[in-house]
Amino acid sequence: MNLEEVIELLKGMAKKYRIQSKMAGVKKKVERKSLWIDVDRDKLLEIVQLVVDNSTEFPHFCVASTSDMGETVEVIYHFTINYGKPLEEVQINFKVNLPKKDLWIPTLTKIVPGTIFSERELHEMMGIEIKGLQDTRHLFLTTDFPKGVYPWRRDETGPKNLNKLYEGWKQ
Repeated sequence: MNLEEVIELLKGMAKKYRIQSKMAGVKKKVERKSLWIDVDRDKLLEIVQLVVDNSTEFPHFCVASTSDMGETVEVIYHFTINYGKPLEEVQINFKVNLPKKDLWIPTLTKIVPGTIFSERELHEMMGIEIKGLQDTRHLFLTTDFPKGVYPWRRDETGPKNLNKLYEGWKQ
């Protein structure tokens, strides 16, 4: 599946999309394209399932990233199609904006099991409820880290007196 086929497949389901292009390679002669798709959280599962079902090879999940945007939290699931095929790889980024007053997103683990670690990290570091995620144990924070404090948040739930994470919480 190429970039144009993905766009055609998702037409009408995505809120909006944009294509980012940059030159890559040693001599900057190779054009790399990334597709950025804004998605409503209630369409995320359907859209990811559609891409998985219509790909000739299973899309490669890279990582889920997040940013505190003030009143919202942005979550981006980064995938690559045609992974490992030189000059054919296309990055697909599904971006979901979540209101902080209703901070949840459905898990993708039933479709892409490898998302479990990124989703656990989103839950632990940003306080996002991942609906359907079975394992919500901490990956990075110590067991004595205070509940309701999220290291990646920029609001009142962010840490106040945090030393090095691996040394634990210092009061």
